[in-house]
Amino acid sequence: MKFPIVNFPSAVNLSSFYNRTHAIRMASVRLSLLCFMLGLSALYSAAQIASPYSRFGLGYVRSTVFSANKAMGEVAGGYASNSFINYTNPASFASLTRTTIEAGLNIDDVNIRTKSKTYNAVNGSVSHVAVAFVPKADKWAISVGLLPFSNTNYTFIQDFNDSVIGSYRKVYSGKGSLYRLYAGGAYKFKSRINELDNFSIGATISYVFGKLDNQNIITFPDSLDAYSSRSNVSMNVNGVSYNAGFQYRRRIYHNSDREERTDIYFTLGGYASGGVKVNTKTSSYWDRINISSSGVSVIDSQEVSSDSKGKVLLPVTAGGGFMFGNERFWQIGADFRWTNWKKYQSPFNNGNLADSWRIGLGVQIVPKYGERKYLSNVQYRLGGYYASSEITYQGKALTEYGGTLGLGLPLYRNLASLNLSADIGSRGGNNASIIRETYYRITLGFTLNDPFWFIKRKFD
Repeated sequence: MKFPIVNFPSAVNLSSFYNRTHAIRMASVRLSLLCFMLGLSALYSAAQIASPYSRFGLGYVRSTVFSANKAMGEVAGGYASNSFINYTNPASFASLTRTTIEAGLNIDDVNIRTKSKTYNAVNGSVSHVAVAFVPKADKWAISVGLLPFSNTNYTFIQDFNDSVIGSYRKVYSGKGSLYRLYAGGAYKFKSRINELDNFSIGATISYVFGKLDNQNIITFPDSLDAYSSRSNVSMNVNGVSYNAGFQYRRRIYHNSDREERTDIYFTLGGYASGGVKVNTKTSSYWDRINISSSGVSVIDSQEVSSDSKGKVLLPVTAGGGFMFGNERFWQIGADFRWTNWKKYQSPFNNGNLADSWRIGLGVQIVPKYGERKYLSNVQYRLGGYYASSEITYQGKALTEYGGTLGLGLPLYRNLASLNLSADIGSRGGNNASIIRETYYRITLGFTLNDPFWFIKRKFD
């Protein structure tokens, strides 16, 4: 009996077949994630975090830290990863080893406590959408992305009693968001003596755009014949800003008898942004209104200004920090950030702000990178921070403090990951008459590291 002859593919063909299958899978994942990111971009007009303090300045200025190091107290100056994008310090782009696609979502639960009442608000929003292309691994990279700059979302009421006009009420409200669309790159200079010692520089240019609306209403609840009055101010913003940074990295410990993940590196970094003027168009008007159970009806209206051109000086932000350790084993770092809000002025006339500062600490541990056990490859993150706000009360700046924790969950042979982070904090003052915010923020980020983007493969 003769058995049929079966020609098995050679090892080279099997390898080519695997590479082709793997590349097709990665292409499918890449396309799906890009579609998902485009969908997220369309949702950028959705509700943002609610805060009465978003009435001041440019609103509630959102964090520029993405989901990975957000769980490490937002340490950014010395944070350089080969897998995650760090927009805050663009010099870190040069440490990426693969084309990286990132997207993230925020869920914000804010409890607002006044002297006599407590309010709660829950909102969801997009935290970031970004891509980093890496033509030369661990050498240079470019990145583009979209993330929120700030948002305004508040409503609060004050009741007054006057001996002449009687009781009246003021209602303050505001809505709107500013965004930044950025593009930039970074380059790494390696030491001729030891290529593990290096110096990186990077920069991004951002287009800042959006609209903020503020509204004040005065009503007379005890007078049926009195008309209420309303003033409205809208400000459209558009202009170009920048973000630049540097990082210096050096290996400070190496044991040739042990694996590379036990090497210890020291990274020092700094960054700066803002300090430029952006264009504004402001429109304002006031009207008399009648408020009833059926809604608001306008009695008469008068336009004060329409598309009045102006400028807003974006405050200078400067920061720096350091990081010890190894991304595949453990790392610990600290970061300091300062923003010059004293010189800020806008058509909303809401200046008189103080310079703000923030200090953060963070740590990350990977039990056994590369082992077959899944939990041994998970990144466990922890951090904390303390800050002095730009908002003041009776000459004293409000304080903000909190703690962070999170997980980096590897997916698909460590070529993708799911980053979960939680931030529990509080902002306000010790005085009972000051509004106190307690917030619980959850960030969900997805990252894809694509090793095939700039590689041409030949198949037999």
